[in-house]
Amino acid sequence: MNSSSLIRVLIADDEQPAREAIKEYLKINDSFVVVDECSDGVSALHSIQANAPDLVLLDIEMPELNGMELVRALKTLAPHIVFITAYHDYAVQAFEENAVDYLLKPLSRQRFNKMLEKVVDEMTKNDKVSLEVLVNSLQKFEHLHNDKYFRKISVKRKGKISFIPIEEIIWIESAGSFTKLHLEDTMEITNFSITELEKMLDPAQHIRIHKSNIINLDKIKSIESYFHGEYIITMTDDTNLKLSRGYKGKLEAIMNQYK
Repeated sequence: MNSSSLIRVLIADDEQPAREAIKEYLKINDSFVVVDECSDGVSALHSIQANAPDLVLLDIEMPELNGMELVRALKTLAPHIVFITAYHDYAVQAFEENAVDYLLKPLSRQRFNKMLEKVVDEMTKNDKVSLEVLVNSLQKFEHLHNDKYFRKISVKRKGKISFIPIEEIIWIESAGSFTKLHLEDTMEITNFSITELEKMLDPAQHIRIHKSNIINLDKIKSIESYFHGEYIITMTDDTNLKLSRGYKGKLEAIMNQYK
């Protein structure tokens, strides 16, 4: 990924363990890069002026200049701000300063992930970073929320990004480095290869039956024998797809769904 398209983050916290925890949590998504870390408000202010980060993760209680004072000192220079503190008392004040979010210590990985998702959504509205980066970030959050497999796949149409729920996909067709998602009444194109999608999708629901095709098991209409140990699978859109011999072991997985 081009470094100029990353979401640039500044961490400002006077506690080193807190800064280390934040950096560790940020590693879940490579769309975020830490450009600097500071242990006091004055250093943070100078760093924001010098580095112009997209996002500042800002402790409220810091020496020399606290988080609230720092935000007010920024004036027209306005990165997205997330306040981090051990105290509940600052919540209302934080949102009065137009913070994107407010996190309480000790930090929770789950809550931190939610915060990052909220930041991405906010940046989408403001067009602060490139659309491609944001789509990649949102796609990764889908992956995180489902623990292992994606729940939606991003597609781009006429400059607009949409997210297709995987249960709506009938079958998937390889198109070189792209794939076609065949839905009930339409077809969408993604920037993922079929090999990438195979890893993203739950194999208990979507299986590869050919080097060029992945199917949704819930969308199978019928299965019949074909020549030389191959099978023809008819999908609910009446498309006939071949289960090739190289993927014959997948037939058992299909049949087990209907026992």
